[in-house]
Amino acid sequence: MSGTDPILDAAIASLEESGFRRDVSSVALILGSGFGAIEERCEALARIAYEEVPGFARPAGTPGHVCRLSQGRLFSRNVLVFRGRYHAYEGFASRELVFPVRVARALGASVLVATNAAGGIRDDLLEGSLMSITDHINLMGINPLVGRQRLTGATAFAPMAGAYDAALLGKLEAAAARAGEAVARGVYAAVLGPSFETEAEVRMLKGLGADAVGMSTVPEVICARALGMKVVAFSLITNRAGSREDSHAHNLSRGSDTEGRIARILEELIQSLA
Repeated sequence: MSGTDPILDAAIASLEESGFRRDVSSVALILGSGFGAIEERCEALARIAYEEVPGFARPAGTPGHVCRLSQGRLFSRNVLVFRGRYHAYEGFASRELVFPVRVARALGASVLVATNAAGGIRDDLLEGSLMSITDHINLMGINPLVGRQRLTGATAFAPMAGAYDAALLGKLEAAAARAGEAVARGVYAAVLGPSFETEAEVRMLKGLGADAVGMSTVPEVICARALGMKVVAFSLITNRAGSREDSHAHNLSRGSDTEGRIARILEELIQSLA
């Protein structure tokens, strides 16, 4: 057990009772909006809905955000697969957002692979483009490390320089090439949402150096790095940021349409990590 966090201890005990095992999955995968069906490819040793695990908040029910944890064989490797995530715009506290990451670390994962849907800001990041995240700008106004009680095993003043592992980034790009996909590098800006960005906000983000914008991922990355995990992440560009045609339904549809592409990249990447 974690030894100092009864909620985390209860979660791990519950998962073990449900068939989850520690120290057999070094990689944890978080599937973003529209990518959830990839989890169904997992030959699960164990599978459970988030809300059945102590400490996991009850999902808010945003369309496209089925929340379920699986452990098993995915692309010939034993991994933890988190289908769906919590979002701050759904009203969850920052520490609720990252509880899945803490569970992954407690179960023995040392690498976090995160995916998301994002809006393209840079001119070449059109709908359907893929962007590996090299750095982020946190404009969400939240940080999971804030609080009087430190997260168990976490460094409160965690350095965020180099948050996205360079070696893993290289493996991601090589995996994409083997899958026949081009992946551009870029900086991801995280905003609170759920409203999409105004045209003025997009100009501001571009001026700050952001190449794409979304409403997730950064709290999970902060938590993972504070817990000593290595991180690699990439975005599917589902829309042009600031477009008057932005909609959540469109972004989900775009994610579902490209699921096969994402799956091929993940297959190559995960096999290279084990």
